[in-house]
Amino acid sequence: MVLALLVLSMGVIGAMVWVDQRVASMTWYQRLNDNLGSYSDRSLLVLRVGAGAAMLLAWQGDAIFVPELEITGAWVGWGQFLIALLLLFRRTTPLAGVGLLALYAYGFALFTPLHMLDYVFFAGVGFYFVVSGASSERIRALGLPALYLTVGFSLCWVALEKLIYPQWGLYVLSENPQLALGFDLNFFLTAAAFVEFSLGYLLIICLLQRPLALVITLVFFTTTLIFGKVEVIGHTLIHAALIVFVIEGPGQVYRAPYTFHKRPSLRTAFASVNVVLLFGLLLLPYVAFAQQAFEAHAAEAEQHLYQLPDDEEAPAVALEVIPDAGDGHLVRLEVERFTFAPENVYGPHVPGEGHAHLYVDGRQVARLYAPVHHLPDLASGTRSVAVTLSTNDHRLYMHGGEIIRSEQTVEVP
Repeated sequence: MVLALLVLSMGVIGAMVWVDQRVASMTWYQRLNDNLGSYSDRSLLVLRVGAGAAMLLAWQGDAIFVPELEITGAWVGWGQFLIALLLLFRRTTPLAGVGLLALYAYGFALFTPLHMLDYVFFAGVGFYFVVSGASSERIRALGLPALYLTVGFSLCWVALEKLIYPQWGLYVLSENPQLALGFDLNFFLTAAAFVEFSLGYLLIICLLQRPLALVITLVFFTTTLIFGKVEVIGHTLIHAALIVFVIEGPGQVYRAPYTFHKRPSLRTAFASVNVVLLFGLLLLPYVAFAQQAFEAHAAEAEQHLYQLPDDEEAPAVALEVIPDAGDGHLVRLEVERFTFAPENVYGPHVPGEGHAHLYVDGRQVARLYAPVHHLPDLASGTRSVAVTLSTNDHRLYMHGGEIIRSEQTVEVP
């Protein structure tokens, strides 16, 4: 399926060269481009407003750029607030750009490349601001290609996540099945990955700039209606960049990459072949970074495990999930060689005592300090309910190299 969708993407992108050529020759489109281009002097203002809003939202959410990148240092938040203040004035905008680049570099050192490359467009915006103060027009004009490159790259990089970690996307689709439009969830997720990758690639080569930017921003607004505030925070700056693309088009100083060839056939070949090359070039490092992230997570997880000696009789747990006579479900645990100790939850480790962690579809939903727990509302469908045993100091009991746990699949009408 992946190969078929990649070939289909090549064909569609090649056809986009012909569509771009036909649309560009239409009088109404030329007039529209001229009209939008007359607002190009406002591009910097649009991006300043978008970046300022993104910084304030991140400051309020105690995160670098987006809620996913949580931070604890208050100075980072105040730095974001300072960047927002610097963006109020055109003269200080290059300094704000330096601040954005420094903040992105700090985030890159703090988090894994796997995560930070999702948000490389923040570095692109920072560069746009830095060169906006240059006296040379050619240097100032470098900001727009950098913006196209980084926003497009971010879309491509995020698209690969759906292929490498499909379980994340499938969980979201299972919770919001209307997003799949009636298609099989696995097919829809894979197809969505190639659509997103293709959109990012089209931005990188600057093909169908204005219509494409408009389509992408409308799609992002649609997802915001479903995912709410978190989606707004993550996409605010992207929306600002897309508005800049709508205003600026390909720009006036530097040629769009796909126009390096004059003959339509060569342009089509350039656009079609390079999407495959880019897919391969990004897939390899993504897999490598994903493996590094997995190993780092595993090393961190080892610090939260309590390995019992192999010759020691280990605690055991059995899980039963049954419908409650009133509403929801009852979770009952039968334990052996284990004692619940709520009075000692923050105390030292005592062998054979502690508490339990309850999970629904892989997400921890509760700590249990007794063998009975009420789950008020499980979403309809097939649900996986699991439980693990933990020590008083919150390490998971392990025996024979495996975490002591019990799991049950529940059909919820």
